[in-house]
Amino acid sequence: MAIATHPFVRFVRHHISLIAFATGFVWDTITLNRIDLLYENFVFVSYLVIAFVGILLVHSVETGTWAPRRLVAIRAWLPALVQFPLGGLFSGFVIFYTKSAAFWTSWPFLLLLFALFVGNEFFRRRYERLVFQMSVLFFALTSYLILVTPVVLGTIGNSTFVLSTLLALFVFAVLTQIVMRLFPDLYRRSVRGIWLSVLGVFAVFQVFYFTHVIPPVPLVLTEVGIYHSVVRSEGVYQVAYEEPRGWKWWRDTSYTFNQRKGSAAYCFASIFAPTRLSARVQHSWQRKTTEGAWVREAKVPYQVSGGRDHGFRGYTFITSVLQPGTWKCAVELENGQVIGETIFEVVQGEPELVRGER
Repeated sequence: MAIATHPFVRFVRHHISLIAFATGFVWDTITLNRIDLLYENFVFVSYLVIAFVGILLVHSVETGTWAPRRLVAIRAWLPALVQFPLGGLFSGFVIFYTKSAAFWTSWPFLLLLFALFVGNEFFRRRYERLVFQMSVLFFALTSYLILVTPVVLGTIGNSTFVLSTLLALFVFAVLTQIVMRLFPDLYRRSVRGIWLSVLGVFAVFQVFYFTHVIPPVPLVLTEVGIYHSVVRSEGVYQVAYEEPRGWKWWRDTSYTFNQRKGSAAYCFASIFAPTRLSARVQHSWQRKTTEGAWVREAKVPYQVSGGRDHGFRGYTFITSVLQPGTWKCAVELENGQVIGETIFEVVQGEPELVRGER
């Protein structure tokens, strides 16, 4: 029996992207931790380079520009050189962007990333088409530069985001020049479709960012809760809080805030930022009205510095405007991008406090 017709070979070939999907995502979840580390950036850049080289090899054979026998023999497998590294990239993006996301504001972008990640399994035929290949490559390149540019510059905000997307356009333009020189006829037939798709992707990123749909990467909210007191002493925060009920294991503090008359509520948060990155954040204290709308009652800014593995710790508090009802403390960038939030119910009562350290 020929190797190519062996049942195991047929099974692997038919399901190879699914196998790569599962094993790659598990591996990335274990190994990809911080975007400011060398390994993570080496992985992302390697995936981008391999994907682009795969695009060149696919069309070298298809156009006959460079088609040695050994390359022609594996012609059917060449789209995998594009598909697999892009799948790895979207796997990593799902991990990093999800860490930074407040799901109630960022779900459209996360859904798009997840669709590209999962849909990678079904795009095998499309990975033979230059327009599709280059469009997905540009989406991946932009997603990576949005992640890494704040780390390089040490700043985050509107100007940093716009710069990262313009840089992605510049790098992509250089890549298209390589494609044009190697495959002039193919490029001439595809150039309109490529740039329409790419400019569409560029516009989507701008709209998503300025409507606060894209998460504020690479910042990550590692902890947030409402406390009855927070005191910093010798690098340690002494806190008093009400414990959450057992079934609300995901919360750091209780949903119910029993308030003595005139007492303050403290919002304590820990925000991870890469080394050398500094960001201006704010706690937005908001009250829910009887109509269901959120009204901001206070906004307290402070500066976050990166580098600490468990995040930069900070807190704010309010007293005078606090009244019974539903409240939330939203942790935001100054431009309004939400890093995370905690919702709590203020009631008049005597709290049962637990004391600890943060």
